[in-house]
Amino acid sequence: MAVSSKEIKRRIKSVKNIGQITKAMELVSAAKMRKAQALAKASRPYATLSTELLQNLSGKTGDETHPLVMRPINRQKKSKNKDLAILVTSDRGLAGAFNSNAINKTLNLLKDNAGKTFDFITIGKKGSDSVRKLNKTIIAAFPVKDKNLSIFDAKPVAEIAIKEFLDYTYDRVFIIFTDFISTLTQKANVVQLLPIAPSEQKAQDEFVFEPDAQKVLENLVIRTIDFAVYQTLVETSASEHSARMVAMRNANEASSDLINELILSANQARQAGITRELAEISAAKLAMEG
Repeated sequence: MAVSSKEIKRRIKSVKNIGQITKAMELVSAAKMRKAQALAKASRPYATLSTELLQNLSGKTGDETHPLVMRPINRQKKSKNKDLAILVTSDRGLAGAFNSNAINKTLNLLKDNAGKTFDFITIGKKGSDSVRKLNKTIIAAFPVKDKNLSIFDAKPVAEIAIKEFLDYTYDRVFIIFTDFISTLTQKANVVQLLPIAPSEQKAQDEFVFEPDAQKVLENLVIRTIDFAVYQTLVETSASEHSARMVAMRNANEASSDLINELILSANQARQAGITRELAEISAAKLAMEG
């Protein structure tokens, strides 16, 4: 059934309006993306080196110097066969496969540890909704902070994870987030946050601890975990805005292509109408002459 020119014009107007919205969202996401990328890249070396330093130092102080560094043997006796997963997603959609990739990574983690019970801390509404659909327990839920991320935003999450781990509620703590690689590439990742495993490589340098190894690790461990959580937040934020910018750009290009197709259809409908009118005029003229 042929579509009328009026209907096609209505569709063109509707698609143009959607295109204006997606273009605006693309520009907003681009501005946010630049700030988030700068944060992620600036803090990444510190996060990496602080974790390496902790692993190297803990390897020189004995296996049970700090309960967060390596699980003591007596934890096995108190094990409840439960793990904790921190899932970092976004509050909003329209970001391509950004959220679904993190959720799929969560499903793979559950599948690979089928004998374990998992509870969750969620950051972002999309993650919370998915965990509820899986009928898993959420012990804490946090909204996504869209701007001015700082280490203080990571502290509440890290404090809950540390407390529950030290209370023997969970054997391990994982964090699921999205690594920012480039504007076009983001990768969902799973990292074991607790316990922190000491480096297996034996350092040749000797370390002198002042005042003592226990106090040095006590401060270093907490700061390292806080910053590790913070780094996952800024990496995920940069990934979210990059994914949304690309998704909105693709949507804007698709709307332009659709408008061109609708304009072609409108021209074809107009041409068909003109041809029909000419045929009717010719038929009427012949009828009058006959």
